[in-house]
Amino acid sequence: MNERIKALAEQAGFAVYGWNENEFKKFANLVAAHEREACIKLVHEGTGEPVQTRTLLILQKDRKRIEDAILARGTT
Repeated sequence: MNERIKALAEQAGFAVYGWNENEFKKFANLVAAHEREACIKLVHEGTGEPVQTRTLLILQKDRKRIEDAILARGTT
């Protein structure tokens, strides 16, 4: 993940070469955590379309499973 974020930062014009490794890792981890939280928010908000009760129960279980999978990516 850090290499991908570094490449994106360089494409955006950030002077990545001026950062020390610890600063860069902290920045990369913050960006990744922010993106995980944004993904989880989208999962829980859903589409806004009405659903049947049975479908809603299935979605609630799936949302938790998806949230757990997204959070687990932060430990890899």
